[in-house]
This record gives sequence, structure tokens and C-alpha cells, in this order.
Amino acid sequence: MSEERVLLLFEESRPFWTERLVEMAGEDPLLLEKLAERGLLQRTGEGFCLTDEGRRMFRKWAAESWLEALPAGDPEDPLLEGMKLETALLFERGFKGFHGTKQVIVSPELELFPGILPIDLFSISGERVQWHFRDDPGVSWLMKAFPRDREQGPESLEELEKRVSEGGMVRTPWSPHLLCINQCDYAYYWRSRRDTDRWGLLNADRLFLNMVRDPENFTVADAARDIASFSLFLLDNRHVYLPGCFDIDTQQQSTFTWWFWATETQTEAETLAARLGAAGRSLITPAEPADAWTISIEALRGYNNKAESFYEFVDDLAIPVTRGGA
Repeated sequence: MSEERVLLLFEESRPFWTERLVEMAGEDPLLLEKLAERGLLQRTGEGFCLTDEGRRMFRKWAAESWLEALPAGDPEDPLLEGMKLETALLFERGFKGFHGTKQVIVSPELELFPGILPIDLFSISGERVQWHFRDDPGVSWLMKAFPRDREQGPESLEELEKRVSEGGMVRTPWSPHLLCINQCDYAYYWRSRRDTDRWGLLNADRLFLNMVRDPENFTVADAARDIASFSLFLLDNRHVYLPGCFDIDTQQQSTFTWWFWATETQTEAETLAARLGAAGRSLITPAEPADAWTISIEALRGYNNKAESFYEFVDDLAIPVTRGGA
């Protein structure tokens, strides 16, 4: 354990650490105060963030360690950053991955197109969600210009991106709170790559997650807004970047793409799943094939197993939202 290793925890996507989170990461939490005494960290709420001098030292120590990571800025919402980081650390320790690799990315910087306000893609009728997804001209153009079942051609990523831009597609930054990418049997798949795999999602299961800080007031409409953006991102990957090999991988095996809402307590997760589950499959329709779940930080904290696989981990902890009804 060293001051260098603790300071380098404050990378770009992980700007806020507490003593408890540093200990979860396997480092000495007492070093936070020492770094603060040196002027490299400053107190923020119940934790710490980098100072300007800390960012300078981060770059120095990262370069000396041959790391390409960038230092974090000031956290806009330390409480939310702490919840995201704790969930990521709990996911990292919760399962092994089966002869493969896993990445847990906090606040991934993704992009989706066409740029449509999520609220314009659906309406609520009773407990059901009515989707207007395919009625949007941009979505319609994209689906025709890039058929989902087309053969992967010789086009490069740059050529695909050019065609998208020429079609007038407005791009929108999108950053769910967490993205977990799980690839089994890495040795079997590592040669099966695509230059057009912009986000590194080929031959992998993907779990996207948003924190819900006020689950009591989180409605079906709130959930549908999340699913609308999620669906646009999947549309881009299924039709543009990875046609024919997003939901069925290069070895003709099914891959899973799941959406999660995370709450603080298990009771909140159960109540939220029941409320959103009343919408049935209508909630997830434009993202199909996909499923939505809830999960609680409380349950993750109490999980004392090291699951063999991603699937066992989800089966042990997640509460289905869309699997139970038509």
C-alpha cells in the first residue's frame, strides 16, 4: 500500500472516495488524511476529492507507472458519486467471470443517435407504455439505411460514421451510471473482433445501471425515459456497428443486454420492481431482446459469495421487472 496507489484511485470517472470505499478497494484508508495534509486531496462531504496540486501529482505518478488514466475533476454530486462507486466495487468483487474478462465502468462516456428527446418516444396509457419509437423519421431512416440483418461488409468504422453523419443524425452524449461488460471464454473469442465495434461490446454480455435515489417517487414514465435512451443506444449498435452479431455473437451464442435500476435498500428495490413491473413487457419493447431489473446496494453489501459467473450473480441478487408479464 502506498500514497501513490491511493491517489491514483482518483481517476477521471471516480472522483470521490471515502475511507470505507478505499478500504473496499484494498488500500489503506488512513492514507487519505496524509494526502490531504500534503495538499493533494481535500475534504468534500463525507469523503475526499483531488486538489489542483493532486491532479498535477496524479499525472506525474500515472506517467511513472505507465498508466494512461486521467485525474478526476471536482465531483458535482459527491453523494451520487459515492453510490455509483460503491456499486461498482461491489460488482467487481461479486463474481469471477467464467474463463473470461469483466469491466465495470463508472459513468461511461457513450453516444447515441439520432438525437431525440426520450419523452418524445413514448406516452403512458394507464400502467402501459405506448412507444412511438419507429414513427420518428430519424429512427426510420437509420433502420432502412443500416438493416439489422445485413452482412458485415468491408466498411471501416470511419466510413460507417461518415454515412451516419451524411444522413443528418444528431449525436447525443449518453452516460448511464454504470456499465458492466462481461465476456466468457476469452481465449475462445479473442480473435473474433470487429473494427466497427466502437464501444467494445462484441461477444459480451452487457449490464447498464442507473441509481434511483428517490424510488418512492420514481414512476413508469421515469423508467421509460431511461429505456428510451437505452433503446436508441442499442439501435445504433444493432443496426450500425454490429449488425448480425450484437444479440447473437460471432459463434452463434446468445448474448444478454440488461438494464438495472439500483436503490439503497432491498425493500425499495422490491417495491420499485413491483410498481414498474405493472407495465409488463411494454416497458422494454423498443430495446428487445432485453430485460430490466432492480437491485439494491443493501443486498450487494450483504452478498458474501463470489459467484462463478455473471448469470449466477444476477440470479442471486436481482429482482425481475420485465420478465414476469406480457
